[in-house]
Amino acid sequence: MSPILKKLIDSVAAMNTKLIDSLAQIIAALSDDERQLLQQKINSLETAPPTFHGSLREEPFIGMWQDREDLADSSAWVRTVRQQHWTGRHATDAG
Repeated sequence: MSPILKKLIDSVAAMNTKLIDSLAQIIAALSDDERQLLQQKINSLETAPPTFHGSLREEPFIGMWQDREDLADSSAWVRTVRQQHWTGRHATDAG
């Protein structure tokens, strides 16, 4: 590890320690109602849906329409669908 990187990591660790100390002081000064509100917020963070950290390419829906010839040119397909929606006309309509 380079000396610059080590110094940066040490600096971040020191800032995090100071931040935790400050948070502890703030929490200690909270009223009972404020602590209850803080606990509710923490609980809601813990029950939030997980953030996706995997590879999108590994998801089963990727490539599921790769054999559809009508989607070979996806831009053209989108243009057609938009035109049909905006004009109310469909490819099967006469005229």
